[in-house]
Amino acid sequence: MQKKFHMDLIFFEKGLKIGMPDNQKKEMFLIRRKKKKNIIHEIYLYDQTLVKRFIKTAAWPDMRQVWKMEDNALRHLNGLPVPKTYGFVEKKCNGAIEIIYARQYLEGNPLESFGAEDIEPLAWLMAEIHKRGVITRDPSLENFIKTAGGKILFIDFGRSIILNPKNPLVIDYQGKELARIWCHAFAGNDALYTRFHDKYFELLSCSPARRFLMEKISYKWYRKLAAKYVTEGM
Repeated sequence: MQKKFHMDLIFFEKGLKIGMPDNQKKEMFLIRRKKKKNIIHEIYLYDQTLVKRFIKTAAWPDMRQVWKMEDNALRHLNGLPVPKTYGFVEKKCNGAIEIIYARQYLEGNPLESFGAEDIEPLAWLMAEIHKRGVITRDPSLENFIKTAGGKILFIDFGRSIILNPKNPLVIDYQGKELARIWCHAFAGNDALYTRFHDKYFELLSCSPARRFLMEKISYKWYRKLAAKYVTEGM
């Protein structure tokens, strides 16, 4: 398996022109491997590049090609404190589909919780992501990291979607995203979330009507999410 993947990686490098000369090859480390039914997910660290391998060995059940979604989202967010994307290659062999995707590996420390000093950079980041029509759909604490300089980065866009900012559905998606931030990233800390919420809307610069709708939607979804996790924790 390791040897075959290395051969695929060389193919990937040549296809996307991000590889280094042979005498500068770096060691590759397996970070995570998960297999479920006909799906295999593998994540490797290769120098400062995160390489993801997705293999589907049967036609059914079908799945979203999440690496393609992540690649598309990161292209929309170029210039923000998120990973750079290097693209993907897709191959089909004997009925199996294999996708190899690479993006930048960002250095930072995992967060146990957000503090008061994180409110402004977090609000700015989420407002900028939303302005470009990207909805992460998974703003849990584990998907944020913090640099030594105190910068907040978001690193996982595998579940993201992209909508035209003028699409009315964006309001619903963004409202639900705020509810997830409130419930998951802030763990229901109302005081900190309120500070984030106010700064986020200040930076988003939306109309009062749009803000009203987003707040209504986020509150509705927060109550559902909070009830669900309280029930599961009992």
